[in-house]
Order: sequence, then structure tokens, then C-alpha cells
Amino acid sequence: MLAIYKKEVKSYFTTMTGYVFIAFMALVVGYVFYMINVKSSYAWIGETLEYSYVSIVFMILVPVMTMKVFADERHTKTDQMLFTAPVTVGQIVCGKYLAALTVFLANIAIICMYPLFMSDYGEIPFLASYCAIFGFFLMGAVYFAVGLFVSSITENQIISAVATFAVILLSFIMQYLVGVVPSAPLPSMITVCIGIVILAVIYYFIAKNTVDNALLISLIVAGVGVVAVVIAYFINSSMFEGIVEQIMLHLSISYMYGYFFETEVLDINGLVYFFSLIGLFLFLTVQSVQKRRWS
Repeated sequence: MLAIYKKEVKSYFTTMTGYVFIAFMALVVGYVFYMINVKSSYAWIGETLEYSYVSIVFMILVPVMTMKVFADERHTKTDQMLFTAPVTVGQIVCGKYLAALTVFLANIAIICMYPLFMSDYGEIPFLASYCAIFGFFLMGAVYFAVGLFVSSITENQIISAVATFAVILLSFIMQYLVGVVPSAPLPSMITVCIGIVILAVIYYFIAKNTVDNALLISLIVAGVGVVAVVIAYFINSSMFEGIVEQIMLHLSISYMYGYFFETEVLDINGLVYFFSLIGLFLFLTVQSVQKRRWS
């Protein structure tokens, strides 16, 4: 895994990808930091990291970083060399993922210096600031995991970049769409049932070549899930009041970042949320690569 990690880190800096990512992120965050924290005398760095310019640029740069991780190797057939190397698929995925995070950590290191600069001009909430920076890193780690997964399911870099951007953008705007979804119990219950069926179908297409009886498992999951939801609705329909809105908010990674990391308290629930998403997408990436390895 270490050899893969070193190779990937080197690849980011033998091309312009790593330099462009670090430079653009530093430029945008630095500008917003100057306008909000310096010029407007706002002490908390989290306001800068939540600003829309930073979020939009971040959503564009992450797909650029991850689009070639697996897609390019699949297109050029060099992935076959990895599959014959004495490493597991999990080690391959982790090596590539940690390499991308290493580049991102360069920007985090720069951001970590901003509260120190501001401390010369007044009192700074250091604990809240560094909690916000750590949360920003976790949010980025989720985005990179998403990009890694999308790159593993296609051999076209452009499609990989566009699809990754679309997924991250959908997650970003999810928090603004909660007002248009039904909040009444019955429509909410039906929406949850449809979501369970969609998840079962997605699982089938991901696992059909690597898991025995993937279709049967998908049908059982969909059937049991829908029946359980319907039973729960008849037992206590009020529990479905606004549940779709809550699900959508929890699918909005940027919203959850603000929800968990706006205080000086490091919320354990926030850590569980972000690490669970990272683990989920890395697991899906491993399954996707494993599927291609044996197909």
C-alpha cells in the first residue's frame, strides 16, 4: 500500500493537478478569509469555510483531483498491473485515497495558520476555529471518497468528473430542497419505500458480479424494508411526519458540517456521521474495483 501511496502522491505533483488544486483552494479561501475575517473583523474561521464561493470551488476541484484515480488506469488498461501486484484491493483503494487526502492536507495546513495570524489583532475562539477546520477536512474527506467511488465505475475521466460534481452538487442543494418535499405522514412513508427499493436496485448492480445471490439479497432487502416501513406506519403514522426532510438534510454533507462543527464542542455524532460516510464510499469503491478485477 505504501508503494501505491507514494506513486499516487508523486503523480499529483509530476502533473499540474496537485499544484492547481492547492493554488486555487488557497487563493479562494485566502480571499474569502480576508473579506470576512480580516476586513469585516469576524473572529471565527468557520464563516469563511462555509461561504458559498469556497463550497462551489471545492465542488469543482474535487472531481478534477479524483477523475483519473481509477478511470484513467481502466482506460489505459494499466489497472491490470495493480491487480497482479501482491496487494489487496482494499490496500489499492486506501493507498489512492490517502494520496488524495495528502494533497488536501496541504490546504488544511495553510488554513490552520489563519487563526494564528488573527490572534495578533484580538481574541480568537481557537477551539471553535480548529473544530471548524477539522470538520472542513472531514467534509472534504467524504467528497474525495465519493470521487474515488465514481472514478472506479467508469473509464472516462470526463464522465467521472461530471458525475462526481453532480453527486456533490446534489448533496449541497439537498438542504435547499426540503421545502418542496411532502411532510405529511402518508406521502413521506411512500417516499421512504421508494427510496428503499432504489437502494436495493443500486446494491444489485454493484454486487451482482461479486456476491452470490445478489438478486435474491436485493429482493429480500427491498421486500423486508418496505413491509417494515408499512407496518411502522400503521403502528404510529406520526413518526413519518417530516421524515423525508430529515433524511434530505442528513444527505446534505455541507449542511451536516455546519450542524456539527459550529460550536466549540467536538460532537461525537458528527465524527460518527462523517467517518461512516467515508467508510461507506470506500467500501463501495472496493466492491466496484473487485467486480472489475474478476469480470
